[in-house]
Amino acid sequence: MAKACFNCGKDGKDMYGYTICDSCKSKLRLFKDATIKKYNSRDSDKFSKEIQRRLDFIDKDYIKKRIKLLHVQEQLKNK
Repeated sequence: MAKACFNCGKDGKDMYGYTICDSCKSKLRLFKDATIKKYNSRDSDKFSKEIQRRLDFIDKDYIKKRIKLLHVQEQLKNK
C-alpha cells in the first residue's frame, strides 16, 4: 500500500524520509544535476558547508516555531 503525500494526501513515494507524490515533487523546483555541479565546482567545501548551515538553521527554526505553537495549544487547553 502506498503512503499518502505529506502535502496533498495522494499516493506518493519516499524521498529522504518524507512521502511525496510526483505532482508535488515537480512543484518543489529541485535543482538539476548541472546546477549542483556548477555551484559545487566553484568551491566544493564551501558549498557543502553552506548547505549544512542552511539545514541546521531550518531544523532550529522549526523547533522554535513548534515550541511556540505547542505552548499556545497548551494554554488554550488549560482555559
